[in-house]
Amino acid sequence: MASISSLGAGSGMDLGSLLDKLQAAEKKRLEPLAQQQTSYKAKLTGFGTLKGSLEKLKTASEELKKFDKLNTTKVSEDHKLFTPSTDSKASPGSYEIIVQKLAKAQSLQTTADVLDLKEQQGKGTISIKLQKSEKEPMSITLKEGETSLLDIRDAINKQEGDVSASIIKATDNKNYLILTAKKAGTESMMTIEVNGDNKLKKLLEYPSKDLNTDRAIKQTIAAENAELTVNGVQIVRQTNEIKDAPEGITLNLKKVSEKTLEKIADEKGTLQDKEVTKSETLIVSRDIEPMKEAIKKWVDAYNEAQSTFDSLTKFTAVGKGEAASKKNGALLGDGTLKSIQNQLRHQLFAAQDVADIATLNKLGIKQKLDGTLEISNDKLEKNLKEKPANVKAFFMGNGEKTGFATQTFNLLKETLDSTEGTLTAATEGINKRLKSLEKQVDNTNSLIDATMERYKRQFTQLDKLMNSLNSTSSSLFQLLR
Repeated sequence: MASISSLGAGSGMDLGSLLDKLQAAEKKRLEPLAQQQTSYKAKLTGFGTLKGSLEKLKTASEELKKFDKLNTTKVSEDHKLFTPSTDSKASPGSYEIIVQKLAKAQSLQTTADVLDLKEQQGKGTISIKLQKSEKEPMSITLKEGETSLLDIRDAINKQEGDVSASIIKATDNKNYLILTAKKAGTESMMTIEVNGDNKLKKLLEYPSKDLNTDRAIKQTIAAENAELTVNGVQIVRQTNEIKDAPEGITLNLKKVSEKTLEKIADEKGTLQDKEVTKSETLIVSRDIEPMKEAIKKWVDAYNEAQSTFDSLTKFTAVGKGEAASKKNGALLGDGTLKSIQNQLRHQLFAAQDVADIATLNKLGIKQKLDGTLEISNDKLEKNLKEKPANVKAFFMGNGEKTGFATQTFNLLKETLDSTEGTLTAATEGINKRLKSLEKQVDNTNSLIDATMERYKRQFTQLDKLMNSLNSTSSSLFQLLR
């Protein structure tokens, strides 16, 4: 309420200033409520900071919980015969590989020279079947006026089947239709049946039943399977992508092994020229970097959470009788934070049922005096290289209830649950208290306004009374003169 300048005009008293002082005194009733609001809002901000830190730790724990996907291998480089890759099932080892054949897709070519690509080749139905296919044979019906090489090509490609069609122009007056299986290997060999016009039969039927025709479609590339040996084991595949030979390793074949003549001694010790197929050596070794990186991320996330705990519970000492320092953490003395911190500390030292690596310390992660963690790289790398299965068991456990990362993830998931989580319960309680304080502030403001309105009425009456008395006094003074 602003100062009421008109008050006191009749009495000559500074009633407006007095009313302002009374209003300021009444407003002090709001100060304890405002302090409580500030404190609770700071707690909400503190819990928001804590939640963000714990979310990072939860994400890092989830990554470690899937440790089997981090247990990777790497392969030697610069291979001429193949491009190798591995997955989590691959085991370290050395493999001698000889590529004898590359898989090829069958390709057929019409033999009749076609001058005009729009020339009609005869109507009918074409059925293209592969040697072994889960799909139904491709069936293409060619209507009259839609049987040119262009029409046949487009009709086949529109099917989106296992065979593609294209046209090759050899010279200005020689055009050929090319049919190619989309997959390599002998299981994708084509058989083409034609029902309808004899001209169309002679052009596309394969194998042709008319051995004397010079128009019969011919095979230009025969279907072949990939053949190779891995450490002497013969392997045959329909494709050049060789999987699980050995397990967890994929070889994308690029070329056939070269053959050379070498002098080799026979049983009598006589050197003889002998054709030798050159092999390439594939070396698969363990790659511990993804595992190290995931562990480091977890340690960093835990240390960040520990720093957040320290910041939110910071205590600054003050003199006797002095108010608490404003530098204190927003959640100093908060039971929810203490509970979460204690649960995480307990988890740090929880032993897992794993030989040689039952605790973080055995793994190579120790706790410092300030509560943060540090990694002993030598110890950690030694465990990752020599005992990867034990490290995996330590972090993953059964993936549900046991395992360090699994248990930590479960703990944080429960804590951060948006409906029944510990943090949710704490923040809901604070929000309820803030709403209650807001109502108290509104009620107190209403009481202050009512009190000030009463004071104003009383002061107005006093001003009128004093004005009247002053007028009477002035009149009497005039009469008595």
